[in-house]
Amino acid sequence: MQDRRESSGSLPADEANARVDQVADAALRLFARYGYKRSSMDDIAREASLAKATLYLHFKGKDDVFRAMLDLLGRRVEARCREVVAMQGPFPERLAALLQAHHGQAYASFGTGEHLVELKAVMNTIATRELQAFEQIFTRFAHELLQQAEKEGEITLSRLSASAEDWSASLLFAAAGAKLGAPPSAEDYARRLDGIASVFAAALAR
Repeated sequence: MQDRRESSGSLPADEANARVDQVADAALRLFARYGYKRSSMDDIAREASLAKATLYLHFKGKDDVFRAMLDLLGRRVEARCREVVAMQGPFPERLAALLQAHHGQAYASFGTGEHLVELKAVMNTIATRELQAFEQIFTRFAHELLQQAEKEGEITLSRLSASAEDWSASLLFAAAGAKLGAPPSAEDYARRLDGIASVFAAALAR
């Protein structure tokens, strides 16, 4: 995403960044409710309780708002993933919690999932860098969790027929595949993620 202070006028940096996050949070609610195409800059300004002129002090257009929204969601997800990796508990439970913190939280943030196909297409078109950064959050914390579990004697990484990177990538694909077909509810998707965690953790158990 562009520098979050760009075009912020005379506002102090902290206030400008807070305003950007205010708009990004409003956009997340709006995109979840109506999708990207049906949400206008007027709608976003209204949802954020800001004048449209104020919105354009921080963003050139809706694409910039979308990237800011994905950046905000990524920071929220990263904070929760960090909490999961720091907590105590068996590896299978922590892996399930990590999947919920990353994939489950993101899915739930977009409501019923009605607009997920459209939003994912938008991500792939205008926010590839932010999308890659978002996926790397999971990969980074999954690797850390693996290292911790092996150090504590819970798993054996040498049992992997592929690298840890490939294992993490397979988890990403499995989590994405769990959303295929009719969009599941957030609760159903969470149960599917728990099942994925159980299978992947069992493959590494001592």
